[in-house]
Amino acid sequence: MILSPTIEIKTKRLTLRPVEDLYIDDILEHFTNEVTRYMPFNPQGNRQDIINFVNESKRTLSQNTDLVMAVLDSDGDFTGCCGIHNITEEFVELGLWLKKSSQGKGLGTEIIIALIEFLEKNFTFKYILYPVDEDNIASRKIPEKLGFIPAKKYKKNKNHLIDLNIVEYRKYY
Repeated sequence: MILSPTIEIKTKRLTLRPVEDLYIDDILEHFTNEVTRYMPFNPQGNRQDIINFVNESKRTLSQNTDLVMAVLDSDGDFTGCCGIHNITEEFVELGLWLKKSSQGKGLGTEIIIALIEFLEKNFTFKYILYPVDEDNIASRKIPEKLGFIPAKKYKKNKNHLIDLNIVEYRKYY
């Protein structure tokens, strides 16, 4: 499948659309240190960093290697971001983050199910990766309830003081 900026994935409560400039301020506001606690990112509140992220997302979309999407609720309000990364015939990688007020409502599971269904319909690969910090219990529940299995563990640097302990979940096909 050739990815395009017009792709839209709908779930019962959400709409996923490729990130674009119109989401820069929402991402800047909600991609906080609290939200990224278990992620290898250290947001600085720098608008240029978010502009670079959106531009890079557009570039990798055009190269057909990544699909980074804004998550919108039924009112069209920004809820977070999700992505399908490193699309190859071997594997694809999923990721997501939700703004603080949208966490704990089952939206993460809803998003990952929708991304998996999209992938299964449109791509061929051997497995899906879903990396999660082992201390992020809420996020670990998503791949565990969807039949992913822990395949390996490794450390990933968050900053000069903190390493994350990543559990790489996989779903094989």
